[in-house]
Amino acid sequence: MATAGHDFGEYRTRMEKQRIDLRYVKTIPGEFTAQAFITTDLDDNQITAFHPGAMNHSHTQRVPANAGIKLGFISPDGRDGMIQHAEQFAAAGIPFVFDPGQSLPLFDGDDLNGFVEKASYVTMNDYEGQLISERTRMSHEDIAKRVRAVIVTRGGEGSVIYTGGKEIKIPCAKASALKDPTGCGDAHRAGLIYGLMNGMDWETTGRVASLMGTIKIENEGPQNHTFTMADFSARFKEAFGRSL
Repeated sequence: MATAGHDFGEYRTRMEKQRIDLRYVKTIPGEFTAQAFITTDLDDNQITAFHPGAMNHSHTQRVPANAGIKLGFISPDGRDGMIQHAEQFAAAGIPFVFDPGQSLPLFDGDDLNGFVEKASYVTMNDYEGQLISERTRMSHEDIAKRVRAVIVTRGGEGSVIYTGGKEIKIPCAKASALKDPTGCGDAHRAGLIYGLMNGMDWETTGRVASLMGTIKIENEGPQNHTFTMADFSARFKEAFGRSL
């Protein structure tokens, strides 16, 4: 579910070829689709220039309460849209993942506490996790007591999942090359969604997400690579010594 601009046509065509359901994508006349320009140096440090455009209209979309939705995901979007969609997911009884990402500057401690109160899961990288802890005055363990799980990614050091009073350390799958980190976080989130939607345990879900990020970093650009499930399963066993 998203709000796109008048320049969305070519990307819409590409997404349709990928068989992505676009019924909840709304085009906003007179606006450009949100755009990000990311500069990455040789040490993988990044500077991002961002224009929200049509994203600022995200609040004009409502979460469908009776559409059979089993899992929601709130990632960086317009401020009002993120707040309202969290409220709508909660009101509809739909579990959702809160992924504040680059939208963190938009929210203070009270806002973030509100998201945590409503969310079922929280995911963030280690830097974002530090900021959230400072603003909410809660540790990762504290937040995990209020949701089903907290997932914290740590780049090349893998990730940690806090759930049920446990701290599950997930190793990073070894990459064959380090070409471009852009999109690795999104790839990791996609792995989380796959694991949650398929009822996998956290040890498996975390590893699926880890491998997704590794495959991404081996390729230039965030969407220029493909693989089959057979490829992924073979790579999973090679990386972690266990079958998927």
